[in-house]
Amino acid sequence: GLTPRHWDITIVDENIDTPDYSTLPRPDLVGLTAFTSQAPRAYAVAAEFRGRGIPVVMGGIHATFREEEAQGRVDAVVIGEAERVWVQVLEDAAAGKLKPTYRGALADMGESSPARHDLLPEGYYFGSIQTTRGCPLDCSFCSVSAFNGRTYRRRPIPEVIAEFELIPERFVLVVDDNLIGTRRDHIARAKDLFRAMIDADLDKRWFCQATINMADDEELLALASRAGCVGVFIGFESTNPEGLVEVHKKYNLQKARDYRACVRRIQRHKIGVVGSFIMGLDVDRPGIGLDIAATADRYGVDLLNVLFLTPLPGTDLWKRME
Repeated sequence: GLTPRHWDITIVDENIDTPDYSTLPRPDLVGLTAFTSQAPRAYAVAAEFRGRGIPVVMGGIHATFREEEAQGRVDAVVIGEAERVWVQVLEDAAAGKLKPTYRGALADMGESSPARHDLLPEGYYFGSIQTTRGCPLDCSFCSVSAFNGRTYRRRPIPEVIAEFELIPERFVLVVDDNLIGTRRDHIARAKDLFRAMIDADLDKRWFCQATINMADDEELLALASRAGCVGVFIGFESTNPEGLVEVHKKYNLQKARDYRACVRRIQRHKIGVVGSFIMGLDVDRPGIGLDIAATADRYGVDLLNVLFLTPLPGTDLWKRME
């Protein structure tokens, strides 16, 4: 969406299909983005194109936190958010003068162009959209606060509604790391967004990520449901308070919440709850898998998501493990 329209763009999502790149028209520039788990494949793709003399630029969360590693495998690395540097990258590429590194900055969300949904291949079950960036929390295992900051930045609501209308899929994942935020003004903005979605009659069914405080506000839940929310992903993280302290998520300990009652309040509005837990904390003991299963059953979540504790670059956990 930031790319000037005189550039012809082809998007390849290797989660869907891996084409034979040698049969495609020769590009002037290849752009890659990758999570840490995808980085080895991204580097292999970069090597293939660079071997044909085609410049490659890489951005995203892994390249940002492993800058030196990425520089050894691509021609240019974009660090952080791209809004303020992407056009310069393209101008330099067109002039054959790519720099090794371009350093972005936290963008004003009014600068964020809508995604080019028209360029995506057909066949997705979910569309996707981002309405905020940054997370007020600072969990030790999460790189969001390091990459997007802890300042909760919000896109203008009319721009969000306009982009929703560009998404062809009926089901949409709102990719915000925390759609509703944590403060009163965050919640108020979320309510205004939901009211605008209701007024626009978008006819979308959407899923989001939020913290457990979503259950604290009945008006928020009612508006979310009317706006089309059918599911929320909530990170419970640990089965005990010591685990929450370990991962720096004391926020979940506030108000001495009854998690089962919180889940029920959300579900009463016909919103499903995906409960996420981490296995492998220092406080965990043999039998933690059974403990997580029993806890999820006690909370009454609709789906259980269990992850192994993984030290990702950029996180406090990475620094401690290193």
